[in-house]
Amino acid sequence: MKRKITYTDEPADVDMDSAERVEDFLPPPGELTFRKEKVVTLRLDEPTIAKLKKVARQKGLGVSSLVRMWVRERLAS
Repeated sequence: MKRKITYTDEPADVDMDSAERVEDFLPPPGELTFRKEKVVTLRLDEPTIAKLKKVARQKGLGVSSLVRMWVRERLAS
């Protein structure tokens, strides 16, 4: 930025002249992308869902996250 920004809501107890400038760590807007995922509906019987919930709970994951992880692992092998 070329011109100095004047902030109107800066705290009174902060000395802005001696403050340290921090470089912007966020990527530029063009590099921010939304996930390109689609929803897939999967019908499973109750015993299978119960087993999935049990394994997911043991791993500290949600059922969808667990299934997604397993599908990716299987496709990679």
